[in-house]
Amino acid sequence: MKYFREYPWGLQFFLFLMMGYTMMGFGGYMTLTILPKLTGVSMVQIQAINISSPVGLINIAILVQGFLNLFSFFVPTLIFAYLAHPRPFSYVGMRAPGNGFQVLLAITLMIGASPLLMVLDSLISHINFGPDIKKMQADNEATMSAFLHITTLSGFFKVFCMMAIFPALGEEVFFRGVFMRFLKKRNASMVIPILGSAFFFSFMHFNIYGFISIFMAGILLAIIYYLTGSIWCSIAAHMFFNGFQVILSYLGNTNNSVKAFVNDNSVPYGLIIAGTAVAAFAFYLLLKYKTPLPANWTDDFEGENNYPNFDFGRTPREEE
Repeated sequence: MKYFREYPWGLQFFLFLMMGYTMMGFGGYMTLTILPKLTGVSMVQIQAINISSPVGLINIAILVQGFLNLFSFFVPTLIFAYLAHPRPFSYVGMRAPGNGFQVLLAITLMIGASPLLMVLDSLISHINFGPDIKKMQADNEATMSAFLHITTLSGFFKVFCMMAIFPALGEEVFFRGVFMRFLKKRNASMVIPILGSAFFFSFMHFNIYGFISIFMAGILLAIIYYLTGSIWCSIAAHMFFNGFQVILSYLGNTNNSVKAFVNDNSVPYGLIIAGTAVAAFAFYLLLKYKTPLPANWTDDFEGENNYPNFDFGRTPREEE
């Protein structure tokens, strides 16, 4: 069988999307048919969980969410990369950062931007999109409250893994590693690839009230990937962006001040200003110490011969 990179762009893109759709459907089928037989718990029960639900049921729901995320994004992306290119890990951007300091800057940028994105969420929440959307949002908030009701250290690691590590790995290789790659192959600049991948990233979260903030986060993650040339930087930033709320929720169990902050729907103006300043400074340093993706990073064949200074199978450090 030929590598997918030998097919036209449109067919490659279609195969990638179908791979994701198929694996997402397979994961959903397994949770609908196999999960009840293994646990005695149905998807209806999982979808109706709240903070008062039994701990065992909440734990199963957390595991299901992590499982579905892996099957929806991480697994299909790696299968597609394996079928598309002889160097699948390089294909999805799994190269070491050009500068180890970039990982810390990427994390700082996303955490610093968190207060501003939280404000956007709060502002959008005042818009009435109708009773059905309102109920969907209320159900989602009830599920998140149940997930974040963390009382033990082992529970913290479990929730952090399922809500931060797994989504960061899967969503970054899917949306930034491959989806943005396909968009760049048809655009000279990075504007459409960054905005397009961020839009689809936000759309796939199926969260109307959080659409704008997720879209903005997607833009930042795409910029991080481009400026560092390594998907590991955007994975780290995504992981701590998702995990920030998990960490605060866990710390709130032993610190009343942190708990009050987590439960408060308003964000202090001072925190918004400070966070924005920190994010801006981290972004400035990323620009200053950037090691961007090479001009040929989307090439399937030509770049391997026409750009001898960039070996698609090596990391930037190995090139030195």
